[in-house]
Amino acid sequence: MLKTSRRPGTRALRCTLCGREILRGEEYWACNGHLSCGECFPDLARRELAPCREVRGREERP
Repeated sequence: MLKTSRRPGTRALRCTLCGREILRGEEYWACNGHLSCGECFPDLARRELAPCREVRGREERP
């Protein structure tokens, strides 16, 4: 069993993408209501930046 060092009465901070607990001293990202661990950060960035995504040759034309 993995033991975490949390203060009694505090809730675990979890990545909203994978559900893994974010431990004390570990960096994480909070963006638009999502919390992301380091492993899930690239996926969070892709989701958040999806409206800015373009494909070469398919750019919108005015």
